[in-house]
Amino acid sequence: MDLKTLRLFVAVMETGSISKAAQRENIAISAVSKRLAALEARLGSKLFHRQPEGLEPLPAASVMLRNAHAVLRNLAQMQLEMAEFAEGVRGTVTIAASTSVAASYLPEELREFSLLHPGITIAVRDALSREAVQMAAEGTADFSIFAEPYSAGALRTLPYKTEKLVAVLPAGHPLAARRALTLNEMLPFDFVVGRPGSSLNTILERAAEGAQLELRCRVQVAGNETIARMVEAGHGLSILPAAVARPRRGGGMVARPLLEAWAVRRLRLCFQRRENMTRPARLLVEHLSAQDRIVDL
Repeated sequence: MDLKTLRLFVAVMETGSISKAAQRENIAISAVSKRLAALEARLGSKLFHRQPEGLEPLPAASVMLRNAHAVLRNLAQMQLEMAEFAEGVRGTVTIAASTSVAASYLPEELREFSLLHPGITIAVRDALSREAVQMAAEGTADFSIFAEPYSAGALRTLPYKTEKLVAVLPAGHPLAARRALTLNEMLPFDFVVGRPGSSLNTILERAAEGAQLELRCRVQVAGNETIARMVEAGHGLSILPAAVARPRRGGGMVARPLLEAWAVRRLRLCFQRRENMTRPARLLVEHLSAQDRIVDL
């Protein structure tokens, strides 16, 4: 079954006439009639009831039209997407995300994306979750990555990652011998914490408040990597995503599972209406949302 015949069949159905279809497709009337007869013979079913005043579509023609539209639509989409590889999609995409999220996940994922779309430039803007959501809402970022416990309000969202939060301690700390920890066991000791308003800080403060215990902040720094370095140096213990807390070269920090219900947090992509996004931004959102997985030790 060739595509030319499908297009002629669609033209006959849409114009209601072989002569009008022939004129629209710039082909002889006899050729249209011959192709329709061949199509009916191939299908083993009549598509039209031929009358002196014209063609009357039979029920089989309606089913055929629906499927012909689907085939031609898929072909057009295939041609469009393959043309992008030949010509290259070009543009700039701005992402708002925290430095920690950008450093933990984006390097490899953006490398894979750039190999597929070398004409797309990506700008990553440092922003805490609350700020990132605001940037997406205001349109100063094409889309943002944010973490629980924050929400995106009226923005559209897609899942990005599910992170396991773990306890991190200096090697040799009294709690390092434990195989797993609770926050209550950790709170009597000094903590290294992140920036005020960061999603991890917010989770930690709310959990301490719920336990009616005080959070002893010894050092406050910006970024999960800096928190890890401070823990390694013995300034206190902390809570970090498992991706940051994996075994490190110096061996000065150990990580233990955290036995708390809130120790699983989700990262999400947020944006305005997808149909209003540029083609490069949509491609990158689709690529990153396909990376959704659970990140553990």
